[in-house]
Amino acid sequence: MQIIRTFVLSSLVVVVSACASKAPEKAPEPRVSWADSRVAEVTAVAEAQGFEVEREGEEIRVIIPVDGNFHPKRTLLLPKGLVPIGKVGSALKDDGECHFRVVGHSDTEGDEEINEKLSFERAQAVANMLMLSGVRRKQMSLEAMGENEPRADNSTPIGRQLNRRVEIVLTPATTEVALATK
Repeated sequence: MQIIRTFVLSSLVVVVSACASKAPEKAPEPRVSWADSRVAEVTAVAEAQGFEVEREGEEIRVIIPVDGNFHPKRTLLLPKGLVPIGKVGSALKDDGECHFRVVGHSDTEGDEEINEKLSFERAQAVANMLMLSGVRRKQMSLEAMGENEPRADNSTPIGRQLNRRVEIVLTPATTEVALATK
């Protein structure tokens, strides 16, 4: 009888202590940012096409060099540039949570107004190719920076080559309507 009582008491202690202990709490799942969820795919597609990718915070930039992708004296995309930009557009077309700013840049050679016009026309050519690939126009905006945001020193041929570019800047889409005021 003593053995049964000891067994029952020890079993009761085990049951009571098991009931008193808390179930382990689940750690909250880490929140993945908008850019974190896209940067790997964008980088893989863009780099496979020979383009550079930069990320700063929630902004992802696909950098398309003018040299080799555009006609040297005009703003037309060369066949060599059409396919890679089309592949980037095809990879991005179904992302409804993305806004695309297509930004043209130039070097400082020549007239500043002409450089701004060239940078806008090149951005427009890239935007047109993105739309042909399925990206919706309402997700895009165009900008011409001309020679205002150089990446490199314009006093060298390599620096000027790096400054002639079009960037596809991906940011989270917003539903807010911004009003311009002066």
